[in-house]
Amino acid sequence: MVFPKFLADCMLGKLARWLRILGYDTKYSRYLDDPKIVALARFEHRILLTRDKALAEGASDVAYLISSSRVEEQVQEVIKAFHLPYPTPFPRCPHCNELLFDIYQEEAKREVPLFVSLTFSQFKKCPQCHRIYWPGTHWQRIIQTLSSS
Repeated sequence: MVFPKFLADCMLGKLARWLRILGYDTKYSRYLDDPKIVALARFEHRILLTRDKALAEGASDVAYLISSSRVEEQVQEVIKAFHLPYPTPFPRCPHCNELLFDIYQEEAKREVPLFVSLTFSQFKKCPQCHRIYWPGTHWQRIIQTLSSS
């Protein structure tokens, strides 16, 4: 199944991070002005997520107006609007949007805290920023938060 790709404007950095954690290809633009961010959304065939009414109206062919100010509600809004399922934990890097790859516990052991290396056996690494992730309690909290929204 192919999911839509997103581009979050400067008002939606937290939403971009949450969508990445859930596995959705989401770029985040902090510094582009409106014409450039719209052009980027069109060029890369992304849905522009924004809270800016004027921007959404001016780019209605690619923009989706986010109504909520709370990130948990924003995530629910995007999931409902685009009929998205909840995927497996951490397929994408929350920091840079790259797809993560599995690494062995032995490799992770050199870079994570001792407690983590002794407690978890599944690890993923980002090929871009080299950060390491594991399915800790933060993943359960995210799912719980989204389920209760």
